[in-house]
Amino acid sequence: MIKTHVENQVLFIHLNHGPVNALNEEVLTNIIEAIETQGFDDHIKVIVIKGNEKCFSAGADIKSFPDLTKHERLDLASTSAKLFRLIKTCHKPVISSIHGVCLGGGFELALACDMRLITKDTKVGLPEINLGIFPGFGGVRRLSYMIGQHKALQVALTGENVNLDDIQHLFNEIVEDKEELEKATEKLAYSIASKSLNSIKVIKQMSNLDLSLESDQIEERHFVDIIESENAEEGINAFITKRKPQFK
Repeated sequence: MIKTHVENQVLFIHLNHGPVNALNEEVLTNIIEAIETQGFDDHIKVIVIKGNEKCFSAGADIKSFPDLTKHERLDLASTSAKLFRLIKTCHKPVISSIHGVCLGGGFELALACDMRLITKDTKVGLPEINLGIFPGFGGVRRLSYMIGQHKALQVALTGENVNLDDIQHLFNEIVEDKEELEKATEKLAYSIASKSLNSIKVIKQMSNLDLSLESDQIEERHFVDIIESENAEEGINAFITKRKPQFK
């Protein structure tokens, strides 16, 4: 259902379920297991989720829906929620590398990631309403937060593919083709992986906090801890002596 490999302290998770990477409970569980077993290892600094040769993902495995019991449908929703919470709470940044098709649950998976890169010809949207259902993996809520409720409602209520120009701020980079996507994804992931793991973890955590007093206090504590870390000592000394730091 998925394949994984590690390179330069980056965990690559390849969706590998048929031609369009339909998301069922097994695929989602496999991603969870990959992140839980490898993503929390300190040798891993970045996680990348990508598709197969054809596409990122066309969404949930709709063809299996008629055969699912009510309990199995609830399990599917619960598993997707568990995965998306894991992506948010995991201390490593998660990048989605998107091409071909990114629809329905596939788009919801991409939205749950911390960063997104995409090819300009990718089909993107939430077409669930055309099937008499709705995006049940948190897509409407996340999209409302990211682009505004009025625009998110238009996407979800029409079920039409979205023009990338209208949502370009959702993506770190929009590239020409799959070859350029591979290069851009690796460049971003490897750049982050070259940095201090302590700093990567804290920056990810800070990005998920609000601007409350409590968050200020959390940030203050982390700042003091980071300054006293071995990686901070290495980075500061490297800056002073004008050399490239060697972070752990």
